[in-house]
Amino acid sequence: MLTSFPDDLRAYLASRLLTGPMLGLLLLLLTAIWFSGFPDDVMTASLQVLLTVNLITMFRLWDDLADLPTDRTSKPDRVLCRTSHETQFRWTCMCLGMTALGMLMLMAPLHGVGFVCLSAAFLAYYRSSWRRVWQRVSYHLLICKYPCIVALVCYHQDGSWKPTQVLLFTLTYLVLCIYEVVHDPERRADLWCRMIAACECLAACVIVACLAIDFP
Repeated sequence: MLTSFPDDLRAYLASRLLTGPMLGLLLLLLTAIWFSGFPDDVMTASLQVLLTVNLITMFRLWDDLADLPTDRTSKPDRVLCRTSHETQFRWTCMCLGMTALGMLMLMAPLHGVGFVCLSAAFLAYYRSSWRRVWQRVSYHLLICKYPCIVALVCYHQDGSWKPTQVLLFTLTYLVLCIYEVVHDPERRADLWCRMIAACECLAACVIVACLAIDFP
């Protein structure tokens, strides 16, 4: 039975975004953004929340659109694999990107330029053929977008980041890399992935210890 685009969009949001893991991701990113200091005004904090949600949604949708050729075979029950409105979903992803760019240019133009560079890098990544061959490298590159989101949303008048924030960017990346191995059965079964995750866990513990010293 054919369904309308709003129906498919609602189904996509419910199955791919309004989930426990995605809520946990949002909380993790906001914690990293605000760890060293909450904004002075509610308006800035609200914009940061909206921008973070926008970026998570955009990249989640972009990930799924890029994986459609393989998902149609391996995960045919997903909304994007069954919808007849793929074009509208692609336009939605582009609109989310333009909205994020506009918000970033208003908050900090330099961060808007950073977003353009990040989007260009991921466009090249999604179009590369090797990303499905070098799986261990691929998922590490894919996760890079999340600490980049934290860096983009963090706003400072002087355009600089404190050493503590750089540690938080790194910790965010390591936590998500570890989670990727823990929750994915294929990567969990891969000895090399488990060894890499163990090293990342050790590095994350060192960073947590450093943060604990800075914030007793």
